[in-house]
This record gives sequence, structure tokens and C-alpha cells, in this order.
Amino acid sequence: MTQPDDWLSQKIRTTGDTRGLKSNFSTASLGNTSKIGIYMASKMHAAIDSNKIKINISMAESSDYESPLECEFCDAKVSFVNGFTREVGDKIISVNPYFRLKTRNTHGSECKYNVEGQVKLIVRESEGNVLTQTESGKFELRLLAVKKAINELQYLAKKKNKDETDDKKETKEKEYVKSGKKLGSYINSALRVLKVRSFCEKNTDIENLLELVFEGVRLPWKDFYYEDKDFFRCYSNIRKATVTVPVAIVGVVKSIRTIDGKNGKFSVINLAGPYRKTDEKDTLDSVSVSIWSPDIEMFESYKVDDVLLAFGIFDASGVSEKTNKSSTSSVKKFRNHDLRLWPISKSQLCKVNG
Repeated sequence: MTQPDDWLSQKIRTTGDTRGLKSNFSTASLGNTSKIGIYMASKMHAAIDSNKIKINISMAESSDYESPLECEFCDAKVSFVNGFTREVGDKIISVNPYFRLKTRNTHGSECKYNVEGQVKLIVRESEGNVLTQTESGKFELRLLAVKKAINELQYLAKKKNKDETDDKKETKEKEYVKSGKKLGSYINSALRVLKVRSFCEKNTDIENLLELVFEGVRLPWKDFYYEDKDFFRCYSNIRKATVTVPVAIVGVVKSIRTIDGKNGKFSVINLAGPYRKTDEKDTLDSVSVSIWSPDIEMFESYKVDDVLLAFGIFDASGVSEKTNKSSTSSVKKFRNHDLRLWPISKSQLCKVNG
């Protein structure tokens, strides 16, 4: 199956002018703003039954409620979705149960679960030009501003750590803290938007409201926000990209380790990744997503089986082969596709509900 070209190389401008550009990878339809709200829904963790009793997940699993169910904060009708398990690579992952909006229902404008309302609040509270509202009434997340913030924080961190006199170090420390606070707010605004997306069931719940823009090019949500089933596609897109763009990856924590490196210790989070068959019967493709930090306390608030959202500029190294250590398995070899993130700020990570 042919993979799409790097989205950015097409240079599809906001004017819609595609003359002289590659066209085998179309951007997602953004829909009509008059339909915003109809499709928006968030996963909910409580509801109200017909007796006006608050129903939590445990009660719903035991069918301890009277239908119909409504949203906890407005009169929108909701239904209960049971939890289930799924396989991701060699790990069995539990998907938590939740309540969801019923078809042809929409949350009230002031409801906590109204995605449009949540995004508007984030836009109001954001600094700089990372989040803006367009003339059409939609919102834009400007990924170039986020990328510049990440790069600037990396530069300031390196500058701060250079060996100099105590006076210069103190001056640079103040400069780093002042600049870091401002730049970190840009990253934090982007992460807040991503957290809203993580509570949605699918991209269409948010993409008709919020556009992703990088240097005047609209980026489809499916090529920016990747869940574990999308890890191979994420790897392929990053390897083929001619320009580095921040992306978001959501997955389940498989392990957290501290390892010894040449220049000290590192803390590493590994996410559970999928396998796929190859032309060789004894070989499987695997994808490894890891987050690294020289700060061994950076990941102390996370644990195995947490659902983690990581945002930033990922590296995709070449495919490497490794032998399967299990002597009883029919799979003798793995071809690993490595995705790696070195976050500069804690704001690039957060725990979300699965």
C-alpha cells in the first residue's frame, strides 16, 4: 500500500490554491461552522438518571439506575458504554467505561462537556498568538508558534547550563525562568487543547471547530493526533517529513525505567506499541514509542498502565532488527520502528483517561 507524501510538501495554502502542488494527499474537510456543536461530544464519567440520582461508573456497570440518562450538567441525553480490553503488541489494555452523548443530542452552551465552550475558554486564557479565532468563527492552533517555543526553551536550557561565573549563572537563571514561563504557557495552551481532544471519541468531535495550521498550511487532525493504532503511520509520516512539526501521541505506559548513559542517568517511559505482519513468517514489525529525560524525577507522577499524552517534536530513527528472546515463539525476529521524544517542559506531558 502506498503511503501518502509528506503533508507539508504539498503546500496547500489557506486560499485553497493547489496549482503546481502534489495532490495525492487531500486535507480533511473542515465542514460548516453552522454544524459546530451537533457533532461535539466528550466522554463523561457520571450521569443523572430519571430519578435525578447521580450515577457513577460503578453504578452503571451494575445497571443500578433508571433510564433515560442525562448529562450531569445539562439536559442532553447520554448512554453508557461498557469497558473492554484490547491487545496492543504484547500488552492487554483495559479501556475504561464511560458515558457518551446520544445521537442527535448536543451539550448546552454552558455545559462542562461542551467541547466548543472548553476550546473558547482555553483561547481566552491563552497568551500570544498560539490560539486565535478566525473571521469565519473557527479557531486555529498555530503549531509554528508552539515549535518556536519548544526550540527556544531548548536553547535557553543549553545556554543556562554552560559553565560560567556565579554572577552570570544567576543572571541566566533569572532569564531562563522569565522566558521559560512565557514560552511554557504557549506549550501549555496547546496541551490543554489536546487534553480536550483526548476526551472526545474521535477527531470529528473537534476538527470542525479547531483547525491546525503550520506556516499557512492546514494539517488534518489525523496527521497530528496519533493513538496507538496509528503509531506506524506516525512513524512513516515523521520519517518522510521535510519539515519537523510538533505532533501528539497518546498511549498506555508499558514501563518506566532509569538507565545509565555515557553522561549520566536517564529516565525513560515506554508506551505499548502494536505489531504487524511482514512478508517473512518468522518476523514481525514493531513500533517503539519512548519519552526520555536527563531529569530522573520528571516522570515520577506517572505509573505503568497510565494513559499518557505526549506532545512535541518526535525523532524517528531507522528500522532496526532484534532477535526475539523467547525460544518457544514462532516469531524469531522483530523489525523495530523507533519514535523518541525528549521533552524540555513538563507541560509537554499529561495523564488522560483511557
